Amino acid sequence: MAESDMSVRSSRELWTILMGRSALREQAQIEAELDRHWERLHQGLSYYKPPSSSSAGKVKENKDVAQPLKDFGLRISKLLALDEQQSVQLLQCYLQEDYRGTRNSLKVVLKDERQSQALLLKVAGYYYEERMCLLRCVLLLLTYFQDERHPYRAEYSNCVKKLEKDLVSRYQLQFENLFKAEAPTWETHGNLMTERQVSLWFMQCLREQSLLLEIIFLYHAYFEMSPADVLSFTKMFKVQGFGLRQTNRHLVDKSMDSLVDRIGYLSSLILVEGMDIDFLHKCALEDCTVQHQFSNANDVIKEMDQLLLTFGDIPHHGPVLLAWVLLRHTLRPDESLQADESILMITGKIGNTALQLGVFKYISTMLKGLGVSGNNCTASTAKMCIYGLLSFVITSFEEESLQTDGVATQCSHLIDAACEVLSAPSLAEVFWEMKPNMGLGMILDSAVGMFPHKIGPLLQLLTALLSNKSTVSKVYNVLDKMSYYTQVYKHKPNDIVSKDDETLWRRQTPKLLYPLGSGQTNLWMPQGVLGQVMIGGEQGYVVRWEHSYSSWTLFTCEVEMLLHVVSTADVIAQCARVKPILDLVHKIISTDWTVSDFINPPVDVIASCVNCLSVLAARMPGKVGMLGTASVWASLHHTGFLPFASSPLTSMPQCVSAEGMKAGNYGTLLVQIEQPRGEYAVTVAFLRLITTLVKGQLGSTQNKGLIPCVLLVLKEMLPTYHKWRYNTYGVRERIGRRVKAKPRLLSVAAGCLILELIHGILNLSPEGEDQAR
Repeated sequence: MAESDMSVRSSRELWTILMGRSALREQAQIEAELDRHWERLHQGLSYYKPPSSSSAGKVKENKDVAQPLKDFGLRISKLLALDEQQSVQLLQCYLQEDYRGTRNSLKVVLKDERQSQALLLKVAGYYYEERMCLLRCVLLLLTYFQDERHPYRAEYSNCVKKLEKDLVSRYQLQFENLFKAEAPTWETHGNLMTERQVSLWFMQCLREQSLLLEIIFLYHAYFEMSPADVLSFTKMFKVQGFGLRQTNRHLVDKSMDSLVDRIGYLSSLILVEGMDIDFLHKCALEDCTVQHQFSNANDVIKEMDQLLLTFGDIPHHGPVLLAWVLLRHTLRPDESLQADESILMITGKIGNTALQLGVFKYISTMLKGLGVSGNNCTASTAKMCIYGLLSFVITSFEEESLQTDGVATQCSHLIDAACEVLSAPSLAEVFWEMKPNMGLGMILDSAVGMFPHKIGPLLQLLTALLSNKSTVSKVYNVLDKMSYYTQVYKHKPNDIVSKDDETLWRRQTPKLLYPLGSGQTNLWMPQGVLGQVMIGGEQGYVVRWEHSYSSWTLFTCEVEMLLHVVSTADVIAQCARVKPILDLVHKIISTDWTVSDFINPPVDVIASCVNCLSVLAARMPGKVGMLGTASVWASLHHTGFLPFASSPLTSMPQCVSAEGMKAGNYGTLLVQIEQPRGEYAVTVAFLRLITTLVKGQLGSTQNKGLIPCVLLVLKEMLPTYHKWRYNTYGVRERIGRRVKAKPRLLSVAAGCLILELIHGILNLSPEGEDQAR
């Protein structure tokens, strides 16, 4: 068969080359490959033609292809409804790339009906992947054509310039055709088109729809969409129900739900991106809204108004409606009072519909769904798009006006959405550079103002903002230097004096903020502190005290309170307060657990967390579940906090020699932080935890994991602890007490916590002894 240069090359091969997985890596070679495949990239899925009599005739007349391959190519054409020439080319590509047999075995396969049917289905799967690779290549070009760090940026950029003219119109048409496509049947595609094959076809159809929308979304992240195109897309997505009204929706099963959702997410994002909210915000700040593309599109605006007033029955509508409210609120083409009232009525109705759809909850769900699979650039671009939307919303409207059912619930969804957006490292960096009174900085400022009464929102936001070592230090400093302490009172306390209007309180006496015992960490609010009454009346008072303190001390108090109320009815509420603290500490550790990099690491918080684990482990020794030794060990073992062995422990001499054993992050903290300071809160908590785990009699595998912990105590701590620096009287005796021994015996430093650990090891049950051995 006479083959063109383009036809004999597969899309998968181009994908492999662009991904840098082939021998072709020179820039000139990449440019040549893109030029060779340009027409295919330009046509998209339209490159694959339907069968035709003329094409079938050319295949039959071609003498360069063996007759068995021609016949099999025609069978492929029947099954896939693909052009006959392209079917033969597809077979040849499959044989070159995926077929694992020999020429002789292929002849046998083609003659045997059962084997040839199996081969036919494999070729069908290869064809589906070919179509996906073609679209992935275009998506890859759009991902990196403006990335200065990419080695082929110039080549990609040149190719995108050539594709730019009618790429979207072509791909939009292909998307519509896929949406309307009728499912194949055995009458039209042959006996191999079983229910299973029809399901696979529809799954492929949904995957291609999703990928086409990704391409359109990424394209318009770089290139402006005209108002007419926004209107066109809006009409199309409305008719399609944002992916929910598939022509073949009767074929949708649970395995396809995520793809249908993804189509809806991308449809919504395309419309939001088309409104160019980020540029609209910039125009509003610079008082030049006439530069926005919608400023002179009055006819389109009126038609969009009427169209969007019919929205509201699908959650995917939420972000579109919210973006349109911002656009109509900012762009006011008519100056008359009557027109202004009309705009307010429209924006009010559309805005209420968006809130009733739970737009902020939807945004959070959408960003999570897009991040699970697919192109990372698509997910990060979506977050950037929503970042602009949320920033403008918060700047333009009061937080109270964004509530519907309940303030607490709606605020929670708004915080969740903001956290999903800020989890993108690039946006976290942008956030720290912004002024605190603009955009999402206003959410953080509001959360700071309600801390620690509402402890969750602030910690949730700061946890999301932890992306690298520099952000760790910023988050630490924010929490270390708090200026306000917000409290709620049912009644006005007796030790308070206030102005007549009850807007300003003054504390007459100093007060401990936590009902903890003597010797425990606590916070002290001094006499004379002023407090602004934010909310007051018969329902109670919300007071913001002008009090400077470190949140790390407060976190220690909160964890200590959890231990204090662990057996009371308040434990559930206290757990809800402590969980965000532990999540924050976990994220800090995961992002940068080189403790020496901390200026002032929160050792009290770490100690309190370890104490919590000791309590949980002691509740049900040896049990597996939410509480118990095994559960605590499983949760802690992979964190890197405890000492560990770099290689498996196989013999007793290896254990005794401590060869290949590492001190873990606890060892780093002990040597670099606690010993120079002379404070050993984490060490005391560590010894309690290890003793509890030993007494819990873990299984043999876990017991081996505890060996490095025990050896660190016996070989490193026991001989030297009495030489350490101590700032607090009694801590040395709590860790261990110096005991005189006979000369022929080892000079043992034993007592209290270390002695309790040794006692626990020596008194293991026979089963535990066997496991220890």
